[in-house]
Amino acid sequence: MAYVTGLVNAAMQSPDWEHTAIFISWDDWGGFYDHVPPPQVDQYGLGFRVPGLVISPYARRGYIDHKTASFESWLRIVEERYGVKSLTARDSKAYDMIDAFDFSQTPRGPLVLSATTQGSPYPPR
Repeated sequence: MAYVTGLVNAAMQSPDWEHTAIFISWDDWGGFYDHVPPPQVDQYGLGFRVPGLVISPYARRGYIDHKTASFESWLRIVEERYGVKSLTARDSKAYDMIDAFDFSQTPRGPLVLSATTQGSPYPPR
């Protein structure tokens, strides 16, 4: 938690912050707790739902996206933004998460958080 906070703080304090989007996901894996079956998007399907955050000066404040995204969604938005050909059939069909952004808004400045290990189950390095 402190490590990821430190990485995000560093990105926010860099001169490139105004042109940055950070996608964070973590797998709380606790077994078969999800009441929603994973969507079958291809022969493999998707896995259980995991939380995700979008951090950017253009991220919509307080926005909760109810569309089905996947790890390929991160590839898709980068491919669309930079005009790069899709790597696989799966990312070519993935939701691009563009709804999480509002590029017409004035970019927000950084919100630097305290990178503390208090409350963390991991000992400090």
